[in-house]
Amino acid sequence: MGIGIDLASVSAYLIALVVLFLFGFILFKLFKVPLKILSMLIVNSVAGGCILFVLNYVFQLFNFTIPVNIFTAVTVGILGIPGIIMLGILRFIL
Repeated sequence: MGIGIDLASVSAYLIALVVLFLFGFILFKLFKVPLKILSMLIVNSVAGGCILFVLNYVFQLFNFTIPVNIFTAVTVGILGIPGIIMLGILRFIL
């Protein structure tokens, strides 16, 4: 009594796995640097959003808040303290 798996099916699965592995390896090598930049942008944006939450909590005493959304978080994440100052000036003016 056999298990019903023939050699052709097993070899087809192995070939498909090898091709899939090679395709994934090539894609990883091709997009390694852009993915690193994208991951840094995401981490900095999350940190910028956290900084905005803390600053809004502190400046709530002075009735001055900066809205927290994706654009302000990315701005603070990329520019840092100058981004916070720029958003504060824009909020004050507008």
